[in-house]
Amino acid sequence: MPSPDFAVRLATADDVDTVLRVLSDGYGRPFTREWFDWKHLECPWGASRCWIADDEGGPLGVVFGMPWPFRDASAPADAQEVAAWRLVDGATTVRAQRRGVFKAVVHAELQAAGVGHGTGLVFATATPEAQAAHVKNGAVALEPIRYFYRPVPWVPARLETSMELVDSWLPPSTGLATRWGSGALRWRLDARSGHEYRISRLASATAPHGVVHRTVGGRLRTLVVVGVWGDADAVARTVRAVAWQAKAPV
Repeated sequence: MPSPDFAVRLATADDVDTVLRVLSDGYGRPFTREWFDWKHLECPWGASRCWIADDEGGPLGVVFGMPWPFRDASAPADAQEVAAWRLVDGATTVRAQRRGVFKAVVHAELQAAGVGHGTGLVFATATPEAQAAHVKNGAVALEPIRYFYRPVPWVPARLETSMELVDSWLPPSTGLATRWGSGALRWRLDARSGHEYRISRLASATAPHGVVHRTVGGRLRTLVVVGVWGDADAVARTVRAVAWQAKAPV
C-alpha cells in the first residue's frame, strides 16, 4: 500500500535484530533470536514472511505471515490443501500512531498471499482490540472462541507423562484441519516457545488418548489444557489426574 512518508518491504536477515526490538517494545517483553529461529524459520510448513514498515527515522511496524495450510480432514491424504497464512506477532512503534502503518503491513501480506493462490486464506486469532483493527481494514470476524475457568475435581490415577506420547496423536476425522503430525506438534511444543508443555495419558488405559497441558500461577495454580485427542472418557480422567498431581484447583 503506497504511502507518502514510509515504505513497506520484506524484512531480510539483516533486519532481524530491528524486528525483535520492535516486537519487544510493542509487547513490553523480550523477544530473542532463539525464539525467532524456532517460530519463524523452523515452522514445519515453511519460513514466515516478515513485513517491515520504515521511514528515514527507522522502523515503524512489523507483522509476520506464517504458513498455516488447511485440509479437509475427511478427504484422502493426498487431497489438495487450502493455502493459508496466519497473521502473528505484529507491532508498531510510537512514531507509527495514526499513520496507517498496521494497515499497510497487513495489506502487504494479503497481497503476497493472493499471488498464485486463488483460494488462499489469511487469518488471525486476535484480542478484541486487534480484531477491531482487522475488521476496520476489511476482515470478517467469526464467532469468538470461548474459554473459561472452572473447578477441576481431583481423581488420583497413575499417569504416563512423556513428550514421546506425541507419536500417538490422532488427527481429527472431520472438519477443516491444520496439517498436524507428530513432527509439527513437537515443533509447536518446543521449550523455545517460552512455555513448558507436558503430555500425559492414563498408564492403565488401552484406548489411545493424550492430554497436552501446562500449569501456571502461584498460590492459585491453574491447569491449562492445550489440546487433547482420543477416547473422551480417558481424556477426562487424565485431566483430573493431572490436576491432582499439579495440585491445581482450576
